[in-house]
Amino acid sequence: MSQPQPTRPQEGIIFGDVFDVIGASPSTFSPSPTPTAGDVRHSTTTRAVDSSGISIGEALEATAISVGDKPVDRGDVAAIRVAEARATGSSVAGLGAKAQAAVNFNDRVTYDYNKITISDVLSDATAKLPRDKAVTSEDADGVRGAEVRNKPESMPTPGGVADTLATAARVNRDDKP
Repeated sequence: MSQPQPTRPQEGIIFGDVFDVIGASPSTFSPSPTPTAGDVRHSTTTRAVDSSGISIGEALEATAISVGDKPVDRGDVAAIRVAEARATGSSVAGLGAKAQAAVNFNDRVTYDYNKITISDVLSDATAKLPRDKAVTSEDADGVRGAEVRNKPESMPTPGGVADTLATAARVNRDDKP
């Protein structure tokens, strides 16, 4: 039994299909370095973000890129939990819980190619954090301490969570006027 294929509308993308735009039409819309409050409709789910530099969520996403193929270990879990707590101001069950579940799974798997990786856990970190803030040196030190305490070799992973947050903290510190 065959079913008819759905048909696509013949007109192209209409202005406003991708983003909800208020108060502007295609003829009046011009790029602006600083959008006004009337340009974009606010989402019903609001995230609080301190945008004074590289955020913890952005640093976690950078970790997913730099060491993404590395299986999640206990040091990573500790670092992710501390980073998440510092970003949100509380210990929420989010990225840290996902990382812990990954380690529990990885402990039962023999081959690395079957294990859950850093990129599986941290790929959309900024979207998964209910609140976020710019990385500070204190945040980076706390994350490094947690990672080192939970690794048998007592060394943070090069390019890992602690290393990436430390780099972000340095950039944030150096970029302040």
